[in-house]
Amino acid sequence: MSENITITTLGTSHGDPTVERFNCSTLVETPACFVLIDCGTPALAQLRRCGTALSRIRHLFITHMHEDHFGGLPDMLKYQSKRMPADYELDVWLPEPDAEAAIRAFYGLAHRPLSPIIRFRALAPGKVIDIPGLQVTAYATDHFSNEGLTYPSYALMLLAESKRILFTGDLSKDFHDFPQGLSADIAFCELTHFHLAKAISTLARQDFGKLVFHHIGDEWHGEENIQRWKSIVKDLPYPTVMAKDMDKFTI
Repeated sequence: MSENITITTLGTSHGDPTVERFNCSTLVETPACFVLIDCGTPALAQLRRCGTALSRIRHLFITHMHEDHFGGLPDMLKYQSKRMPADYELDVWLPEPDAEAAIRAFYGLAHRPLSPIIRFRALAPGKVIDIPGLQVTAYATDHFSNEGLTYPSYALMLLAESKRILFTGDLSKDFHDFPQGLSADIAFCELTHFHLAKAISTLARQDFGKLVFHHIGDEWHGEENIQRWKSIVKDLPYPTVMAKDMDKFTI
């Protein structure tokens, strides 16, 4: 029998933190290893507060280079560099090749070189990453088109213990880059950059066991807006949740 996988939404806000939500970061705990999807601030603090065994985090994926998704990297990489045993390794998967130089320059300003245990890797469209007990596939999205730009952004599909977990990353305003046709036991979709009511027909065609919305925009904050969200998603053919910080989902 396969073991359970636990996903914790460490931060569920949009581009800015709010009084209720931190920036976007999600922990995936599989029997083989732990994986961090995005690293918005204060990801490290959230991980420590929930008692996570940080030595089990061996892979960290940044879906795109917006600061609300990578702003927690300085704390995270410093801590892992200082505190982990010599045989520890952390692969940091970046969507843009130039990002590594910028991260290293930041640490240079702090006069604190990164440990060799931190290894930077490159995401690419269609790239399949095989990790013991886990497979991660990157799917190109078009998030930066919202700003008239063409930088890379990614959705990620994780396959572990025969269970499938989809992270859409941030998407375009017209939802054309939603990763359609990928069945998942649980899917995590942002809720900021597109018009939800217009996206419902696309969402209704997907084969999901559950859909969790995170990266929550201001328009969904407050009880009145939560009720409005519920009225829009009520007819989807699978259960839906609007995640809060530190929610846990088990499959």
